[in-house]
Amino acid sequence: MSRIGLVLGVSLLLLVLSPAAVTAQGEGIIEGQVMNGTAGASQVSLVGLEVTLYDVTDGSEALLGTTFSDGQGRFQFEGLATDPDRTYEFQLEYQGIVYGAQSAFPEGETLLRVAATIYETTSDDSGIVVERQHVLIDFEAGAVVIRELCVLNNTADTIYVGQEGITVQFSLPSGAEELSFSDAEEANHFVEVTGGFAYVRALAPGQRQVLYAYQVPYDGQQLALSRRLVYPTNSYDAMIADVGVEVESPQLEYQSLTGGEETAYLHFSGQNLPADSEVVLTLSGAAQGVAAPAPAGFELDLGLQRYAPGIALLMVLLGAALPLAQVRLGKGGEASAEANASGAETRAGGPPDTQSEGDELAHLIADLDDAYAEGLVDEQAYKQLRARMEQRLREIRTG
Repeated sequence: MSRIGLVLGVSLLLLVLSPAAVTAQGEGIIEGQVMNGTAGASQVSLVGLEVTLYDVTDGSEALLGTTFSDGQGRFQFEGLATDPDRTYEFQLEYQGIVYGAQSAFPEGETLLRVAATIYETTSDDSGIVVERQHVLIDFEAGAVVIRELCVLNNTADTIYVGQEGITVQFSLPSGAEELSFSDAEEANHFVEVTGGFAYVRALAPGQRQVLYAYQVPYDGQQLALSRRLVYPTNSYDAMIADVGVEVESPQLEYQSLTGGEETAYLHFSGQNLPADSEVVLTLSGAAQGVAAPAPAGFELDLGLQRYAPGIALLMVLLGAALPLAQVRLGKGGEASAEANASGAETRAGGPPDTQSEGDELAHLIADLDDAYAEGLVDEQAYKQLRARMEQRLREIRTG
């Protein structure tokens, strides 16, 4: 059963309904409002939804009571302790999707107002697009090591549930092995499928990032990294380590030579690539000065995923990575990584939209500041990455 986070709101809710009976612990009241985020959904969808309340303080889970939403989608719990270190979670189910959210009473307050947005479900994937596909290619002895950041966007106002439990699919080049993910928190949400891997959880409206890595054997002669784009892809960027290997692609255009302290990267990109199209990167020749074989996984800090996997990918590119134990996905195994992010749009048929790129960089700088403030990035890496992002932002804004 899939689970989607609820949106917590602070708007005033005028509720007139019978509160759920909760063993009296205090004077606290939770007032809630269920809304349907799918256009044209029937008001009936809000009526009679069972809402369950738990006390999840200190990681334990204690059932406090249940109630049902009224004719307007409203619900209420009362008799709750309001000490600020106490956390409550309420859950409800609609069309097989379990929604849940946690919150605590504001200090000194006895009323907590929450809003829950549910959606209709669909098996139609026409609303799924890839806003950005970032591909980073490095070389080890006998192998190509590839790290990818996929920014997915469900542009519909429905939850995509796929077919037979399989939802969003990701393609991999032939010969891909040692697939791993940057975050083990949701390790049961990916499975291997023919030609790649797939989500086994529902995809709510909005964006989601997936950061993963794998490797492909390479003998130094020639390798065609070919893959089918499952969904329309607004922007595709490939960065290939400049170590003497020739790179060609019929679908992507060479942009520039860029990169980190130790290794420069050849930058190829393409915009507005249709679903079911093929992207091929052909590598020819032996890589110079490559190290011994190494796992294809990540050297990133898990905490960074709370802000944006894009930061983590940039840190790999700039040589400012942090240690992390990788999670592998073997046959029959599962793992996942996800986080919220904002993807930049591109002009149809033209170069990347620099205004959108600037907005994305500004968000990433703010996320980086937050990560540094919480001690997730060391000072040297923070200063290095921030300086380069600020430099690029100045270049964009000065034209």
